[in-house]
Amino acid sequence: MEMLFEILNIKTKVERDLGKEDLKKLTKTFSQDEEFMDASMSVFVLMAHGNDNSVIFTADGDSINIEEDIIDLFDIRESPLLKDKPKWFIFQVIHLQNVDK
Repeated sequence: MEMLFEILNIKTKVERDLGKEDLKKLTKTFSQDEEFMDASMSVFVLMAHGNDNSVIFTADGDSINIEEDIIDLFDIRESPLLKDKPKWFIFQVIHLQNVDK
């Protein structure tokens, strides 16, 4: 993914193996980044393990909800710099069966 975005001249930042609080903090920081004043769009990619219920498992064994903990941070109240700009979300979630979180 990183190489693809670089070819498309999309600025990228890669983070790996984040725990719940670090992922939530990073997502909030990303959604409010002042660089978006001049950007034409944002792309948020998350690759992780998860389940059927829009839940992502974090590196510390905890979990987050895709809608509440990620997507909601990009609405107009939380991310005014992205007003009227496309927001792309790509979630590659490997489903773990028989796991309740």
